[in-house]
Amino acid sequence: MRDDTRFWPTQQESVLLRFQPVFTARGQVHEYAVLGRCRPSPWSGLNPKGLGAGLEAGVAFFKKFKTAIDLSFEHPLDVTGSGDPAERLCLELGICLVGDALWVNKHPLDESSARLTIPTKRVTFTVPLSEKISDRTSALNRCSEFQPRLRVQLLPCVKGGQPSSSGVLRAQGLHVQVPLGLSQNRSLQGRFFALMERAWSANLQVVADGVDDIRDFAWMRLHSDLLFRGTVLSAALSPECLDTWLQADSAEWRSFSACTTRFEGMVEE
Repeated sequence: MRDDTRFWPTQQESVLLRFQPVFTARGQVHEYAVLGRCRPSPWSGLNPKGLGAGLEAGVAFFKKFKTAIDLSFEHPLDVTGSGDPAERLCLELGICLVGDALWVNKHPLDESSARLTIPTKRVTFTVPLSEKISDRTSALNRCSEFQPRLRVQLLPCVKGGQPSSSGVLRAQGLHVQVPLGLSQNRSLQGRFFALMERAWSANLQVVADGVDDIRDFAWMRLHSDLLFRGTVLSAALSPECLDTWLQADSAEWRSFSACTTRFEGMVEE
């Protein structure tokens, strides 16, 4: 899946916003990673601001489709600070929970604007490792070359007898950066397996990011049940490109797939 921007009209509003598919080992789209941020947007008259601007713009983009679509969003959460990490995430991104929905445009100075929401189960955040979120962090942090980070969801909870507007963060997966040449480096492979075993023992699904070499993808695909993101499968797509794909039939968004059968048998002996 490629997005040749030479053939798309120039739209200054979306120049910094991109969506990169995250694929299963079979090449099926699992979710879209929201990358970058957006200037004042053509979608819903949006004027995103702050650290949550990219998430807000992404949710606004997908809101126009009838089918709910899963998203992921990376945020360098300050996990070393005091207090509850869920409260800090909400404060830093300008978001909060309303029932089972995530309100993504709750700005302190702009509460009069229409609420922009998405079901909490549809958004996964990638944040730094923290023992406040998962007690398995110390074991996962031993392989720094893979830059491990947690994939978490902000889920409803009750605090003080009342529904909490900040909810609670629950670890759902592990996000790792794949070093180029993993398929040919026995030492790295051993450390990769060790990290995968720790993640699986903690019931964390692993996303392998930075998959930019076909041989690395082929090797990991044979050995592990992972999710994959990288240019070897798809470049990050502009809103204009992805809109064309989804307008065709957003109800079947998971059916948009990368061809993976041609990678079989490409691992080094």
